[in-house]
Amino acid sequence: IQLEVKRKVLAIINVNAGMFSINTFSKVHDYASENNIRFYAVGDGNLFTVFDRKGSGRSVDKVNLMGLIEFIQKRNNVNVGEIKSKIASRIIDTIENTEFKYLKETILNSEKQITEDLEYDDFDDKFFFKNSTDINNIENRLFRHLLKDDKPTIKTIFKYTTLETVFMILKNNSIRMNCLVGMNDTTEVNYVENYIFGTRRDYSQVPWQTVDAYNRRFILSCSLKEDDLTQWRLYSDDSKGVCIAFNVEENNTSSRFIIKKINYGNESGFHHELDLIKTIISRIKEELHVDFEFRTLNTWKHFFKPHDYHVEDEVRILYIQPVKEDIKKDWVLTKSNSILNPYVEFKLNDESLPFKLTQIILGPKSPEKEINKIQLEHMIRIMGRKTSELGTEGDDDFEYLYNLGRLKVSISRIKNYR
Repeated sequence: IQLEVKRKVLAIINVNAGMFSINTFSKVHDYASENNIRFYAVGDGNLFTVFDRKGSGRSVDKVNLMGLIEFIQKRNNVNVGEIKSKIASRIIDTIENTEFKYLKETILNSEKQITEDLEYDDFDDKFFFKNSTDINNIENRLFRHLLKDDKPTIKTIFKYTTLETVFMILKNNSIRMNCLVGMNDTTEVNYVENYIFGTRRDYSQVPWQTVDAYNRRFILSCSLKEDDLTQWRLYSDDSKGVCIAFNVEENNTSSRFIIKKINYGNESGFHHELDLIKTIISRIKEELHVDFEFRTLNTWKHFFKPHDYHVEDEVRILYIQPVKEDIKKDWVLTKSNSILNPYVEFKLNDESLPFKLTQIILGPKSPEKEINKIQLEHMIRIMGRKTSELGTEGDDDFEYLYNLGRLKVSISRIKNYR
């Protein structure tokens, strides 16, 4: 049984018809730990043993259902103001003793300011930064600076794909972003959690709320590398496809879209940016005996990857779908790993998008590339003249259906590739 409050699983209860066993306890304990569920209980339907994973790990043995509920409802007596001040002090002290000590001057301001920006959830028994949806709150600014805040500014990014994909983009006047769940490297989804918390989280065992959150995150993976042979080989049908270029708005970070360069770990397997987050969390836990949570970690984790991928020089566009946003969404069975995966579509070069398609480059081995260059240019020319049926040029209701701007077509400069 799962006890949910405000879409969050607070407790899991195993009601075993037979005798309580170590095997049953172990499974329930592991599930609660892997999914960050505070309370878990085992019993025979009449009497239960209940465990609290927070604080000192208190427990109570052989209580009835009402006793179980009373145990879960009981709250710790916490001096919130005092602990907030101590947390702020630990955060500043931790940062000052790392290579990221410059953050103290750029975003942390003062211990007083950090203290004021902290909140405490007595229901979940956790401290965290408030206003997590504000892209400029302390926590979001911290992650943005750890990701170098894109200095120098990203201006153009490149995506390598198939000729068929680009044809469908133009024909349907839309750009697609795929859900993270169906990525080629399925271990990447949990890379940050595994690094910080040392657990190998099994996606097949997570509660439905976590599944729902994962299925509302969509990405478009690009690169800073233009006309690059390795990228052609890996992601563009062995150089028979295309590379498309997007111009990126200078102020591209919002609560809806985030465009950032991927931050890679080092050759030794360490990731210093994640080490900082890990140290802050563990130090507060060990020294103050309270839980501190970076609530936007579920967003920013998608911009950290192991060193193995550094040659890609990846830039990732992340879109997090709000629960109530009405957007075109459908499902597909991925070709690479046969995973059922949702996707969203946006009108090509829509004014609301912080990235615009500006160039199409045909690959070194692209079939009939000289003819297709001319055909693509003509296709763009024709589509660029298509208008709505509401009026003609000069009328108030006149509008072009395609916002292609000065979309250019070219052929790869790479000549010596077989």
